[in-house]
Amino acid sequence: MDSAVHDAVRTIADAAARFGVPVRSATHGIRDTGTALAALDALERVLAKAPEQAPGAVLELRAARAELLAYELGRQRSMLDLLAKALAGMRTATTVDDLVEAVPIQVTSLGYERAMFSWVDRERWVPRAMHTLSGPQEARAILAAGAGPYRHVRDLLEVDVVRRRRAILVLDADRNPRVHPTITPVSRSTTYVAAPVVARNHVAAFVHLDRSVSTGANDEFDRDLLSYFCDSLGVVLDRLLATRRDTPGGPVSEWADALTAREREVLELLSDGLPNAGIAARLFLSEETVKTHVKKLMRKLGVANRAQAAALYHRAAGAQAIES
Repeated sequence: MDSAVHDAVRTIADAAARFGVPVRSATHGIRDTGTALAALDALERVLAKAPEQAPGAVLELRAARAELLAYELGRQRSMLDLLAKALAGMRTATTVDDLVEAVPIQVTSLGYERAMFSWVDRERWVPRAMHTLSGPQEARAILAAGAGPYRHVRDLLEVDVVRRRRAILVLDADRNPRVHPTITPVSRSTTYVAAPVVARNHVAAFVHLDRSVSTGANDEFDRDLLSYFCDSLGVVLDRLLATRRDTPGGPVSEWADALTAREREVLELLSDGLPNAGIAARLFLSEETVKTHVKKLMRKLGVANRAQAAALYHRAAGAQAIES
């Protein structure tokens, strides 16, 4: 909790105690500037009904509100400089892959411990790049937790990000049943923010952040900041897509055309994380036949393993979804 918010909580507690209002009730739910301001307003309305019972308390609450607003204004002004630098860093990307790798780094530079970029493929959540202040080992572990089979957003909180194109603030990630069931146990997030990246009039991706460096949590300001960042990110992505070489007609469609129809079906199921046995059951083939298809398509794609083949597929799928 920020020091300004902590000071406001102390002021609220003191005023409540003098007026006979239960301190726990008056301070319940305060976690950031917004909730602290709401608590100040609520207590002031109570005190205003009988100011003689707690002389000076209303003035103290108003002073605390003024200090909080000044703090928030200063915070927002300082973030504008950081945001301008982050957006400038994104604009230097010359390829979509460069941009994707840069996004989590630029988001954490705004004052957050962790950030993730994910493609949206047929409303499935496909984690693509992550950066954490704790180092690459944690980033790899969280990305691995979100690997195939990729989750459809229909049962997750992110469904609003994709379908309503709006940023979300999640304050109960550690106990909400609609968070990602394999990522959250690894990330151990308690709060987080997610915002859509719209390109070519589609929600092509979304960005997550959590753990403000200053508070260890997230609030409405973080949600609004990430939303603005992702609005600008969509513009940059549109610009790169207009000039990229691997749009339909370029290398993406060339390797896709090199695959047979059956190999493309196998690749799609492989990208969902299915093993050979699972693919065989889905396509009514023998496991040995699927193994042969996998070997052939990997050779045609020029990749060394299934993970690389799946990554190539999802990059292409993300680009094609944006273009359509």
